[in-house]
Order: sequence, then C-alpha cells, then structure tokens
Amino acid sequence: MTNREFTFRKSEFNALREIVYARTGIHLKETKFEMVYSRLARRIRALKMQDFAEYLEYIKSPEGDAEAGDFVNAMTTNLTRFFREGHHFQYLRNDVIKPKVEGARKGLFDRKLRIWSAGCSSGMEPYSIAMTVKASLPSNEKWDVKILATDIDTNMLNTGRAGLYRDRDCESIPPKLLKRFVDIQPDGKGQMNSDLRSLISFKYLNLMESWPIKGPFDAIFCRNVMIYFDVPTQQKLVTRYMDLLGPEGLIFVGHAEALVANHPSLISVGRSSFRVADDYRKSA
Repeated sequence: MTNREFTFRKSEFNALREIVYARTGIHLKETKFEMVYSRLARRIRALKMQDFAEYLEYIKSPEGDAEAGDFVNAMTTNLTRFFREGHHFQYLRNDVIKPKVEGARKGLFDRKLRIWSAGCSSGMEPYSIAMTVKASLPSNEKWDVKILATDIDTNMLNTGRAGLYRDRDCESIPPKLLKRFVDIQPDGKGQMNSDLRSLISFKYLNLMESWPIKGPFDAIFCRNVMIYFDVPTQQKLVTRYMDLLGPEGLIFVGHAEALVANHPSLISVGRSSFRVADDYRKSA
C-alpha cells in the first residue's frame, strides 16, 4: 500500500468525482485516483487541513465557495503546444481564410473574421490561430479580426493574457512565424508581440453553464476538450457549437474525438474537421 501524507478513501474519491462532474462536466475515470490525490494534496497542504475528508466537507459548505476556482484549476488538465495537430491550421488557412478573402474581394463577405478557441488552456492554441490569420490575410487590406479564447482554468487564462512562454515551448512555432511574431527575451522566453495579443480576448467560461457568446463564427476550435466529458454531454456541446457556426464555418476537434463524425448533421472536410450540413440549418 502506498504511503501517503493524507488519508484518501475510495468513497472520498467518488464524492470528488461527482463534484467535478456537477461543476465542470468532466467525467473522471476510476484510473484517475492517483492524479486526484496528487493535485488536491497541494490544496490540502496549502489550506493546512488534516485530510481529504476535511477538504471534501469544506468545498461542499457555503464557506467553500472561495475554494471553487482553485479546485477546478487543480482538476483541469492542460496539455497543449503551439500548432498542435498542424493540419487544422492548414484547413483554417485554405478552407476558411482563403475563401473569405476571395469572397470579400467579390463583395460577397465583409472583411471580418470571428474565431473561437474553446478550452484554450495556456493560450498556445489561440496564438497559433492568430499567427495563421495574420500570415494568411493580405497585408494591404484592413480586416476586422477577433479571436475569442475561453477556458475554465483562471491560471491558464492569466498565462494566455501574458503571452510569455518558455523557450522550449516556442520550439514548435515555424521559424518564419517565430521571427515575425515572437519577441525573444534575454532569458530565452518568447513574448507574443502586440499584433497577436490585440486580436485575442481571453475569457473565463464553464462550458456547462450559459454561453454569453454571439455567433456566427468562421471557425471553432474545441480540441481535446470533449474527451473528458461523457457521451450525452459531448452531444449537447457539439449541437451548441453547430448553432454558433457561420454558413461556411468549420469546427475542429481532437483526433481522439471521433464521436463528432457520427453526428448526422456534420460533414467531414478533412482530418477531425467538420462543416455543418445545409439541411441542419434549414431545420433550425
């Protein structure tokens, strides 16, 4: 039996799983026992509590509302990198931005782009989107570009707003884009430049709650987020995303989120990339 600093019973683990699900929609598997212990032990230590039983009672009490943010932050997984699943950024350039540019020149569209990074983590995804947009739009044309970046983890949102990343994090940025959009600091860290930061709004959002968001979006990135939810929650989220996509908009999901491909009103346009079927819009 593993020696632990704090007592952690299976019943307490299950109670915490229920709270996580109720507050975030995240479905923690039984295999996450050690992960939950490791992450919440830090909070118990910081709060100078005796064990998980005391912590559990605290977060269930009215006084525990102050702990809600730190609890959710601890339970949120934030694995990301710049230009992760690079094919999505190719689709963004070729199947979203390029047609919009051509259509705007013909008077079919306004020179406006709206993109949502849902579950943006530390900000590497929305900055990758911003770099792709800036590098793809004609430099001699004025475009109205807004990128919404949302997450439930307030610590990650603060990192995104700062736009400052370790040198090893920046290694996955293509050299030309790195040179153009990232200011390398004396300590080797990469500071996203003001052109990129001006495009992105980092906002707190719990996907299980109401969305104070207006579409339509030209693209929605929700990658490696829905894998933490159960199937009914995944299906509800997909429908909500579809309702916010513009007529030619694309939704990008993680390669492991094949469930989306089974939605009858989504049409695959490439690897884990989808467009909403016209019949769905007519029936909406």
